[in-house]
Amino acid sequence: MKKTLTLLIALLLILSTLIGCANSQSNNGVSALASPGEAEQDVTYGDVSQSFRRSLWDFAGKTSPSVLSGERDKNSLYSPMSLYYALAMLEAGAAGQTKTDLQDFLSMTEVLDTSRNLRTLYALMTKEEEGIQEQIANALWIRQDLVGEGGKKVKQDWLDQLKNEFYASAFAVDFQDPKTAPKMSEWVAEQTRGKIKPEIDLNDPLLLLVLMNTVYFKANWDTAFDPAHTVKDVFHGMDLDISDVPYLQGAFMSQALLDDHYTAARLSLTEGSIRFVLPEEGMDPEDLLKDPHLLTDLFEREWKNVSLNIALPKFSYKTKVDLLKEMEAIGLTEIVTGSPNFSNMLTTDAEVSAISQETFIALDEKGVEAAAYTEIQIRETGMLEPTEQLTLELNRPFLYVISDGAGTPLFVGVVRNPHAE
Repeated sequence: MKKTLTLLIALLLILSTLIGCANSQSNNGVSALASPGEAEQDVTYGDVSQSFRRSLWDFAGKTSPSVLSGERDKNSLYSPMSLYYALAMLEAGAAGQTKTDLQDFLSMTEVLDTSRNLRTLYALMTKEEEGIQEQIANALWIRQDLVGEGGKKVKQDWLDQLKNEFYASAFAVDFQDPKTAPKMSEWVAEQTRGKIKPEIDLNDPLLLLVLMNTVYFKANWDTAFDPAHTVKDVFHGMDLDISDVPYLQGAFMSQALLDDHYTAARLSLTEGSIRFVLPEEGMDPEDLLKDPHLLTDLFEREWKNVSLNIALPKFSYKTKVDLLKEMEAIGLTEIVTGSPNFSNMLTTDAEVSAISQETFIALDEKGVEAAAYTEIQIRETGMLEPTEQLTLELNRPFLYVISDGAGTPLFVGVVRNPHAE
């Protein structure tokens, strides 16, 4: 009997080993190192400091002009929050002057308590309720030989910080395996509800790490547009008129901001809002964005109550942009390339080789749906009552900003051609 029992136990151990190997193979060679830590509970929008919100709008104002100056017949879209989270994870792994420079670029100070505020925002930006869906996710993909004993390594303290403070998933992978890039793309598609499925290039033989952030946001209008009132009309593009553009039309109790250079109106969502900014005749959105304080002013200035009549074109489009290249002029490239110090992250010299972002937006009678994906590749170096009436016809290129219930600038975009995809 004892011999039989021993034989059965041995067979079970062999079977479980085989099953484990099969599961590893079915996971396309991806080994999960860490799952996100548990997000904070019972947080409110008031737990995010007003000074930190302002620093996020400052960051959006500083970085948006570099990204939104697109071709004259193309639309643009950028997520400051997605880039901010990705760069904040990079900052956590930096040391010395590189850390100081990244903190300056992100406007991080001890007074702002950035780490606490980001943890609170993460909890607030992860919800699914009637009329509102919001999801943020972070991930780290590590070359598999950097994990374990001996040789060049990714540092455990940094991994723990990403897990516990950024709620990031961590995976060990073989970047040369052709199955790895599709697996990473599937992760992005899952986090963005299928709106973004990037083609990920892992051909760099010196690639060490890939940092990812995704933001997904979907909200209904607080007061929906009546589809029966949608009409087709002309949109006056920068170089030509575009016919048969469907316009949403409605009258709302709203808020407005009247400036010498633009007229802005804010429409409420089930949570958050969209600020629409129409430049004065003879000006383009790029002219407005030359003012680094534009977006901060949209956040801080006092808006007046109005009875708003608005004509808003329906639009849907996707974008992809090389952020490392576009933000070279404002100093980002110099901070993270050349000879940066990422010694809190790795035991080998490394630099950022790519920072890219893909976005999606769709706006119609029901509301708005938007998604963003930011990727950072790190390679080894060889070394009240209304007071007045306002009519706003967004029938020429305009700017818009989507913010969530926490008051953070999730997306900033420019519509130059409502028909462009």
